[in-house]
Amino acid sequence: MKLKEGVNVNSFLETARKCAGEIFLHTKEGDILNLKSLLSQYVLLSLMGSSNILQNAQIVCMQEEDYKMLSDYLEAVDS
Repeated sequence: MKLKEGVNVNSFLETARKCAGEIFLHTKEGDILNLKSLLSQYVLLSLMGSSNILQNAQIVCMQEEDYKMLSDYLEAVDS
């Protein structure tokens, strides 16, 4: 899954903090950010200006039910 374009990142991160499991952002370059980490949240906010990085990044939830909780912010990755 990836973040939808134009998503409210603050709202997304607030919802991610409420998820039961860990939520990760995987970049095409191989970086993995734990989005429950405050430092990683700051990094994500700094990446918002670089849409190319976020377009190729994927959101990975460790618990399947967390995808439902984040569904307003995510879309399927094109294969």
